[in-house]
Amino acid sequence: MVTYCHKCGTKNIDKTHCSNCGARLLTDINNDGIPEMVQEIVPVECPWCKTVNKVTTETHCKSCGGPLPAVSHNNSGINRGDMPPPPPRKLPEVYVKKLKYRSTLFIVGIIFIVPFIWSIIFPIIGFFLVRSALRTANRKIAALENGIKAEGELIDIYKDTSESVNGRHPWRLDYEFKTQNGELITAKKTGAWSNNNRHRKPGDKLWVVYLPENPQINAIWPPVD
Repeated sequence: MVTYCHKCGTKNIDKTHCSNCGARLLTDINNDGIPEMVQEIVPVECPWCKTVNKVTTETHCKSCGGPLPAVSHNNSGINRGDMPPPPPRKLPEVYVKKLKYRSTLFIVGIIFIVPFIWSIIFPIIGFFLVRSALRTANRKIAALENGIKAEGELIDIYKDTSESVNGRHPWRLDYEFKTQNGELITAKKTGAWSNNNRHRKPGDKLWVVYLPENPQINAIWPPVD
């Protein structure tokens, strides 16, 4: 069977993966060299490293290996995809670094510390900003790495006009889930810039991971940043 790779165009004979780029080949049912499923390729932004993946049946990012959200092939919606693996989970290192060291609060804190190291007030302010940023990041990392899974639901999603970068506004997601003890938790995710969120709508089902000792420490899986 002859199949041309939909990603790099390489001609492959009797193979399941491209001999050039390694992509999983689409089935050429009629043996005419034209993959029947090529129209079902959709761009999905990796929530971990922001790489745009051209997805057919792939479930993990080609760059960092993180699990991808499941966007429908006609771009009509997005579902929660596979359930989170059991804890402890290994998160892509690029995502952990982004959470810790690229937040606005952390960067502002560093700006207060480094240029004004000779003074007293500004470094103190910067220290508390950095500490707050790292505490927030570590709470989310703890939920993603060690949280137990729960079925959640998206209550509302909209553009947050109170925040703007270069004329763009991030998404805000309000969601809820029940703990293993039946407690209903309502939470929110702000500052969500991912283009994947344009596929979401109220009522969508979500996977949420949370710490059983403190369900307020929770996160949507995979992330919606």
